[in-house]
Amino acid sequence: MSTETLQESVDRLKNFPGNVKGEVFRTHAEYIKYKEGEDGVKKIEDRMKELGAEINFDKIKPFEWISEGMSSLTIIVAKDLFNWTDEEVFEMGRFAPRASFIIKVLLQYMVSIDYVFNNAEKYWQKHYDFGGIEKTEYNREERKIVIREIGFKTHPTVCVYHAGYFKGLSDFAIKSENVTVEETACVHNGADYNEFTIRW
Repeated sequence: MSTETLQESVDRLKNFPGNVKGEVFRTHAEYIKYKEGEDGVKKIEDRMKELGAEINFDKIKPFEWISEGMSSLTIIVAKDLFNWTDEEVFEMGRFAPRASFIIKVLLQYMVSIDYVFNNAEKYWQKHYDFGGIEKTEYNREERKIVIREIGFKTHPTVCVYHAGYFKGLSDFAIKSENVTVEETACVHNGADYNEFTIRW
């Protein structure tokens, strides 16, 4: 759990060096509208401006590179502003693949779990210009996949979001009502990477 204040997180992350595609901000905005109504995004913009991390979602283009720090802060500020639980942040992550134009294009012709996770690094590179992702274990008999994020460290709340994202991605390919995702290692708890274990 982070011991930073919200303002400390903003000051640290607003100039984060790695970038993410603007499409990610569109999926953030879609979930915020879904969860908090049409004025929810404006509330986020106003709050972020107050904190010194001004952003305008309408001006962001889907394929432009924008600081991942601002993406992470959108999640962190939304959780704080709307008093979301970790479960609600997880749901925000789960919602993202279904709302992402990039993911829909990448996944439109396939339903195979093997394809999804064998190409996870390609999906990552479509979204981020830093870090990486790797599949470290795939046991079809045990119905288990372990994946790792390398070089990604912003805030513990974003790890919850990513767990939800991997749940949403898994839902495209795993025909099961029992898909679970658990973060089994975390850079914020001393690990060298973020690790997520998917079971079904």
